[in-house]
Amino acid sequence: MDADHTSPDPGSFEFILYEVKDGIATITLNQPQKLNAFHLPMYREICSALDTAGQDDAVRVIVLKGSGRAFCVGRDFKYSSDLQTEKGVSAWRRGYKAFSRPIVGNTKIVISQIQGYALGGGGTLALLCDLTFAATGTKVGYPETRHGIASKTMMWPWTLGLKVANEVVASGRLVSVDDCLHLRVVNEVLPADQLEARVNEVARAIADAPVGVPELVKRMVNWAQREQIRITQQDRQYDTDTAHWDVAGVEPSDWMLEAIRTRRAALAASLTNDA
Repeated sequence: MDADHTSPDPGSFEFILYEVKDGIATITLNQPQKLNAFHLPMYREICSALDTAGQDDAVRVIVLKGSGRAFCVGRDFKYSSDLQTEKGVSAWRRGYKAFSRPIVGNTKIVISQIQGYALGGGGTLALLCDLTFAATGTKVGYPETRHGIASKTMMWPWTLGLKVANEVVASGRLVSVDDCLHLRVVNEVLPADQLEARVNEVARAIADAPVGVPELVKRMVNWAQREQIRITQQDRQYDTDTAHWDVAGVEPSDWMLEAIRTRRAALAASLTNDA
């Protein structure tokens, strides 16, 4: 695995960079002028690159990072606002399915290397990774909750615990990287000029491990968290009183469809009785 290569179609990625070298796939969010805020085309590229790396036998470990001053500040709100104006209020959520499947479901260890800000969907992207290394001064959080947008919070109870998850997400406060270290949601905090070298060191150790061992370790760790993973990846339960599955941006599971049918039937019956 000493040869360098790129994605099967190097020209297919417009908003990210993708490279494989010596068993390490590096995915770089490459919209620094927007602090790597992502729109749906960029979101799809990130997922595609993760899937490509996961299916490539030459890849042993995946490193995910952002160019410029920030790792990722979440969704591009200008893009999503225009999209919702043009195609309806649930257009963004129908397209954005979060990052749990291509990261948690990836067979390879995924390492995030974060600096500056990891906010909203960018925070989820960073903290879902199997390992997270952060530069001093990095901030993580969901500030959009302060502006009336309920964040996708299923992974936060998993990483933060119930009480901290409720406080952080509901308040929309930014969490310092030192607090993230204390809460055990990042592995290490390093000066910015040492971050990449440390990530490369860890990635190299994983890439040099016997084939199949890091992958098996990830499977065993994920098995211990299987119920949380099931909720994050599959059901993503929402209160049917306040959120239709289409608005939530998920394909409904059988139980959710049955709940919606039952509620609709009860509502229709009550309307008939009132008449």
